Amino acid sequence: MTTNNRSMLAHSSIWILFVATGILMAPPAMADSANGTLSYQSKSGPLQVSVTNVYLVQGPDSFSGKPIRKLIFSATDISGKIKTCATMSCPDGELGAGMTIELSPDSRLNYWFVGNDQRVQYSGGARREALILTTDSPQRVSGKLAIDDSASGGIKANVTFDATLAKQYSDR
Repeated sequence: MTTNNRSMLAHSSIWILFVATGILMAPPAMADSANGTLSYQSKSGPLQVSVTNVYLVQGPDSFSGKPIRKLIFSATDISGKIKTCATMSCPDGELGAGMTIELSPDSRLNYWFVGNDQRVQYSGGARREALILTTDSPQRVSGKLAIDDSASGGIKANVTFDATLAKQYSDR
């Protein structure tokens, strides 16, 4: 083997190692940013969740099978769990403190609040006006959520967010 061929082989080997290392060291999935609070007066006392993460997922609704988008607001980063979930309902089980909102074309926003590792749960509906979107595309949703159902025993939510599509599900 000539010196020139050895040099080319060494450069090729280094390049292959660099590319392989780059693939193996790809950045982990990250949560999108959210900022705000979710408050709920449970039977055991007031509960407040500081929301720092948001995820946009889409897929078939678990009841009707029709396509919907859902925002998942969380106090902790659950992006890895969302990425490994196989069904649209799976991330709900991974949420220990936060809230989900279905972005369906209906006039109401269906939501589900959880706290204290799902020991506290509350579901309800809010007027569509409670969600003000500044961006609304299939790949990205951003804006502000402002719900105050506290007078009727529900939650109070005040969150700003910017979410890109985290996962597209094909099964319920």
